[in-house]
Amino acid sequence: MPSTAAPNFGAPGSPLRLLTGLIAALALCLHHAVRARAEDVVAYRYESYQEDAGRIQVQTQTFLFDTKLSPWVSLRGSFVHDAISGASPAGGPPPSQVTNPLPPGLGGPSGPFSTSVQTSSLTDIRWAGSLEPTFTIGNHRISPQLSYSTEHDYISKGLALNYAVDLNAKNTTLNLGWSHDMDEIFPNKFLHHIAHKDADDFLIGVNQLLGPKTVFTANFTYGNSRGYLDDQYKGVLFDNLNGSPYYQDPTSDLALKGEQLPRHRNRFITYLGLTQAVTPLQASVEGSYRLFVDSFGITAHTWELAWYQKLGRHVVVAPLVRYYRQTSADFYATHFDDLATPPPYFTSDYRLSAMETFTGGVNLNWRVVDWLTLDASFRRYTMRGLDGVTDQSAYPAACVYSVGARLWF
Repeated sequence: MPSTAAPNFGAPGSPLRLLTGLIAALALCLHHAVRARAEDVVAYRYESYQEDAGRIQVQTQTFLFDTKLSPWVSLRGSFVHDAISGASPAGGPPPSQVTNPLPPGLGGPSGPFSTSVQTSSLTDIRWAGSLEPTFTIGNHRISPQLSYSTEHDYISKGLALNYAVDLNAKNTTLNLGWSHDMDEIFPNKFLHHIAHKDADDFLIGVNQLLGPKTVFTANFTYGNSRGYLDDQYKGVLFDNLNGSPYYQDPTSDLALKGEQLPRHRNRFITYLGLTQAVTPLQASVEGSYRLFVDSFGITAHTWELAWYQKLGRHVVVAPLVRYYRQTSADFYATHFDDLATPPPYFTSDYRLSAMETFTGGVNLNWRVVDWLTLDASFRRYTMRGLDGVTDQSAYPAACVYSVGARLWF
């Protein structure tokens, strides 16, 4: 979330400091406990997300561990640090596309005006952590999880519970899951009081071995969010705001009003995946399809295909392609006619418009020695509007780089 200065997240007694202290203490204990267990792992990953034209940049560092404490208990944990900066579209069309009925000599603004959507600068730091033990009882696995995330104006606390059972001589695995997030949003650009949001997600899925070389996965998720669902930094342009048609003066930004979304959102997600080993080529191929439908009126489709090619004994190269396409929310528009009689819901957030995205990239995984694996990846991500109205300057393109390492003990 936008900010002009990074807050002191490490203040004594803060929930995040307590959580990170707990993770650090556990990691220290695990460092001594896992030396004799080859199935234990610690890992680090650095990722850089950079949008073109100086838009959003995110630098992410992730630390995680996964250890087996006993034959029936394992524990994994993660710690994430995000540094966010850049600029994001504020809402509304580019100033050059706005028609002002008053000529410059009679109080109307003079040009020329920008042909790109206006943006709001932002900088923020996010800290997050999670702990997840797994209890194995026979062919049953139960995994509760605690998570915590904080930004300067946003705090999220999460609970989750996952259950898996192996059936049919371990050829079939049934998965059940539930998660609950409790978010607190603090006053900022369009929000003038503390707000709250709650979300629940329920998952049922199955992994099925169809043959010695084929695995099929099917998941269905229902989600419900309620409370303050607006993006507190996204605005909407109305034809008349405080009696001024479109602009306040020739040099000012567009006069925007904060978006207003429904206070409830239902989500329905179906995921289908298939993995097929290609033994003659020492490779495997993974394909997936995801259908997303929600109560905002959005329907989205995602197709992904990845090829995992083994090169020698220790290197795997995996190119991938992904295509995503969605319809717009029922209440999306680039601007609205009259603030005197506004609709009940309105948004100009390009992420809720009709659009498509293309992603291509490659992963490289190298098992250096038995106890060390290095990996690197590159993604190129582009987005394009489909409604013929939203200006293409609203949609970002980005490069994503990452490097990481895993150590087994």
